[in-house]
Amino acid sequence: MFKYSFNSTTLRNMDVIVALKNIKSYGYAGVELTLNDNHLHPLQSSRSRLSEVKNCCSENDIAIVCVAAGGDRLLSNEPYEPSLINPEREGRTKRLDLIKRSMEVATYLGSPVLNINSGKLKEDIDEEQAFEYLYTNLEELLRESSELVLVMEPEPGFFIGTSYDAINLIQKINHPRFRLNLDIGHVFCSEENCYSAIEKALPYSRHIHIEDIKQGIHHHEIPGEGDINFEKVIEILKKSSYSHYVSVELHHHADMWQRALKESLEYLTKLDNLK
Repeated sequence: MFKYSFNSTTLRNMDVIVALKNIKSYGYAGVELTLNDNHLHPLQSSRSRLSEVKNCCSENDIAIVCVAAGGDRLLSNEPYEPSLINPEREGRTKRLDLIKRSMEVATYLGSPVLNINSGKLKEDIDEEQAFEYLYTNLEELLRESSELVLVMEPEPGFFIGTSYDAINLIQKINHPRFRLNLDIGHVFCSEENCYSAIEKALPYSRHIHIEDIKQGIHHHEIPGEGDINFEKVIEILKKSSYSHYVSVELHHHADMWQRALKESLEYLTKLDNLK
């Protein structure tokens, strides 16, 4: 049976301590903590606040299994900007500094994994230059990441937008602590031969996001409420050597977080037990 975690972004409208305890109470083995204004902003959270979160995790046996540093408006009102491939050096430096601080937060909270993304390709920068910026910035981050594993999450419409893009980048970086965050729903939004793509991506994956998708539209649905054949997905995962967390990620369910927590785990564990 897989180890399931739940991404805190669904519970972003409540205090982070309350969110962590709620996720734990629904039976999840771990929490993926997405950094944001209401929970923890990496550039604004005090040491005492971080200590409070760490103590809560310790006292309630809550494992932070991944920290997501890619909150969409941590640096500006333009989602995910400035990014690691921003045309302006100042913008790239701002994103680097935020990720470095997120690395410190993840390490302090005991998370083994930090999730990042590439950002979108701007009109005034070509793919070759963007790749050079991304490659250089990732090398710098990896030099400072100690034992923390950095995982790149392909996002639909981003420069690194598919698992194929991410695998190519991973192979070129060639570092044991740079891996893939495989988002099952994103594969179904952006890639052909989806089940085959998942199978090929698993050897490079250190963390997995799971959600359902309807009609190829990038809108995260509760598993079982879209078009993905999760029996097949679970079968593929079990045939692989993947042994880390599978994290439910439901951005669009803040107003129904109880149902999202309950029904996601019930559905996935039922399928898991059938295989």
